[in-house]
Amino acid sequence: MREEHYYKDFLDAFGADAQLNFAIEEMSELTKAICKYKRKINACSKEEEKKLMKDMIEEIADVKICIEELIYMFDCLDEVTKVEDFKFARGKERVKAHNLNLQVEERDE
Repeated sequence: MREEHYYKDFLDAFGADAQLNFAIEEMSELTKAICKYKRKINACSKEEEKKLMKDMIEEIADVKICIEELIYMFDCLDEVTKVEDFKFARGKERVKAHNLNLQVEERDE
């Protein structure tokens, strides 16, 4: 996470409501970039693929900054970290169960 004074400066300059709206806008732009990537990736030139990736990376960076600012705004880094840890552990268990199911299906064939 960036130094906190950057997020304080953003909040002081623009206010919490504007920064919340900005986060919503940036997440929407990332959603649009992902949808565009999915729609076009299988039928585009290498040049178009690079542009799609560049656009998506830019939107990911914007959203990452917004997420860090939200964590600062709500002073919830510890809580977010705990939930992330829980979700990663749960995800690992789901992958393990999925892989076991695949092995069982392969044996049944």
